[in-house]
Amino acid sequence: MYICSKSKIQQMHETKGILEILIATMNRSNLDFLDKIFPYSYAHLNLIIVNQTSTEKTISNAPKYIKVINSFEKGLSRSRNLALKNATTTYCLIIDDDVVLLKGFEDTIIEAYNKNIDKAVISFQTLTPEGSLSWNYPTKSGYHKRLDKILSLEITFNREIIIKNDISFDEQFGLGAIFQDSENYIFLKEVEKKIGKPYFYKKSIVIHPALTSSDEIERDRHTFARAALLYKYKKNITYLYIVKLIFFLLRTKQISIKEIPNKWSIAVRGIKKYKELNHA
Repeated sequence: MYICSKSKIQQMHETKGILEILIATMNRSNLDFLDKIFPYSYAHLNLIIVNQTSTEKTISNAPKYIKVINSFEKGLSRSRNLALKNATTTYCLIIDDDVVLLKGFEDTIIEAYNKNIDKAVISFQTLTPEGSLSWNYPTKSGYHKRLDKILSLEITFNREIIIKNDISFDEQFGLGAIFQDSENYIFLKEVEKKIGKPYFYKKSIVIHPALTSSDEIERDRHTFARAALLYKYKKNITYLYIVKLIFFLLRTKQISIKEIPNKWSIAVRGIKKYKELNHA
């Protein structure tokens, strides 16, 4: 486990050796998109960009402080794992290319680890463009109780602890994968199982619209993925959870009564596909 004093962390921060920002993007041929993520100078930061693209559209000639990986594979979890594999600093922040990082976000992250140097994962708050909190966060810093609420752009981790415990993103889950959701939950669940509960630090570091793809629970792809996720952890009791999910969608008027058979069928197909892929 990596442990160092506050003065040592401050020294490493000054030499850019402490934090890397792992950015997932697609089909880019230049770095112009960074100007929206960082509406200020970012030359003092270490960036790793995984650009999932084709051979005809790649990023070249990046500054030395930006590590660009043009990958010809698809899948968000694969992008995350590739960035993790190429990271070298003590701490990492995960983001996509549609966020705005608050000025001084890196100092907030370092501050959190200064105060909690034994933590493997620390998450933060997200603001909406209107300035409100993205969801109903805990009232104070502490261990998370709701892993399913944590957004990817809120997650930071101690790279050495994560690697030591052989934790990575499940490449069967996430956008571009067979099951297009729940990759963050599985990652955090592995952290909880092998190391301990992720920690929440009650400060904001990023701006993003309140609605994310994971919130759109009425979508079929979400039902398919959520059923697979439930089976991964609940096995045959999953079918009871599917009934609960469907009635929640019905009660909140996200589906109608006539849509119930289709939702059930999609969920069952998700379970079947997971069992097929994992010989479960």
